[in-house]
Amino acid sequence: MRRLLTIAMFLCALYSSAQSYLEVNPESVNTNDYSEIAPFLYQKGLLYTSNKKTSAIQSTKTSDNNFFYDVYYIQKDKYIKTKVDSMLHYINSTFHDGPAIAWGDTFIVSQNFYIKGGKKHKAPVGLFLYDFSKGFPPEIKPFPFNNKSYRIGHPCLSPDGKALYFSSDMPGGYGGFDIYRSEKKDTTWSAPENLGKMINSNKDEIYPFLINNRLYFSSNRDSSKKFDIYYAIWEDSQWEETTCLPEPINSEYNDISFICDSTFEHGYFSSDRKKTDDIYSFYSNLPIFEQCDTMIEKNLCYHFIDETSKYLDTLPVVYIWNFGDSTSQKSWEADHCFNDVGNYHITLTMIDTVTNEKEEIATYELLLERPVQPYITHADTIITGQKVVFDGQDSYFPNGTIKQFVWMFSDGYKYTGQTCERVFKKPGKYFVKLGFIAFDENNVEVKKCSIKEFEVINN
Repeated sequence: MRRLLTIAMFLCALYSSAQSYLEVNPESVNTNDYSEIAPFLYQKGLLYTSNKKTSAIQSTKTSDNNFFYDVYYIQKDKYIKTKVDSMLHYINSTFHDGPAIAWGDTFIVSQNFYIKGGKKHKAPVGLFLYDFSKGFPPEIKPFPFNNKSYRIGHPCLSPDGKALYFSSDMPGGYGGFDIYRSEKKDTTWSAPENLGKMINSNKDEIYPFLINNRLYFSSNRDSSKKFDIYYAIWEDSQWEETTCLPEPINSEYNDISFICDSTFEHGYFSSDRKKTDDIYSFYSNLPIFEQCDTMIEKNLCYHFIDETSKYLDTLPVVYIWNFGDSTSQKSWEADHCFNDVGNYHITLTMIDTVTNEKEEIATYELLLERPVQPYITHADTIITGQKVVFDGQDSYFPNGTIKQFVWMFSDGYKYTGQTCERVFKKPGKYFVKLGFIAFDENNVEVKKCSIKEFEVINN
């Protein structure tokens, strides 16, 4: 892990709340004594890079006595010969190959390239494009900014294939390795653009991966040795503040080369948490709520007026509303708030102030019920940079037991538990969904979900 191809380690100073709903499992491609890194989903399988020994007579080693890295492919956990393996036959060399990504029939690969008179173990690292669109052998094009004086590697393409992201220690950066971007211009690429100080630090940033408006990468900015996985969101034409992924993705060991799908809840990464670099998959074990209804607020306040009778303001009479909760109000029209749900017998009485005669001119039965739903409470005012607690304790499920609460915020944050603490960095309008799983008196599972909008204002 001394070279750009396999550099991969760092540690967040303070982890955010662990994402206990994520399951992490080692992949079947892992070996006990060698490294497997840089997973990439391609067609119906997984590209990855490894320095595993594949032949009994394999003898080529690096200066630190390890085997060189090659690019491998596995399809659905089955080691079967595919067209991709034939492609890799043209990509893998006697030196370091990988990480690699693919776009259609074109592979972009980090590789050592030969410098005449140089030592093979210190050969520079660059990017090479292998175009198989016309069959075998491929057309090979070096990235135009490869240079023997610095290293370029860890390729990543934007979803539309028009921008190439990579890591490099070229001069002019913020630290060791920085992340750069180059746009495709017809048949060539634009000059690399440093992503700036919101992404890069005075340490190393490596393994970029872009999906939707999120850029994931690894960095050792918070540690002198270890790497962790971060992400930043592109919004309003700029990168927002970076966020360090919590456990179980990040650990006290080196965690790198993160990829995921558009839900951000299924993907792969590499880690040396079990001595050597291995590839791990992760997925969400959260229940799926097919429908979320707008939360019904507690409405215990009502306006009372009897439209069936006539207000007699010319006679010496008064009107009294009795609300059935030991309170009353002298008025033709009344506003009243009840303390709790229940069944209330409400009457409107007219009293002749001369004779003191009373006449009950209207009666109502008002049933106030708690809707069966998750109920969300939080502070009336939510301010950026300040902790706010979202609470589901007033959720209602009679004749049964609520077993699990699931919080789902519009900024992608999820959490399990009755309460959830958040600190928002940006003002704006958000929504939160709260789902619960409950079991009724017959032990039948019931799912309910409510959604509520809220606003965060600037501090």
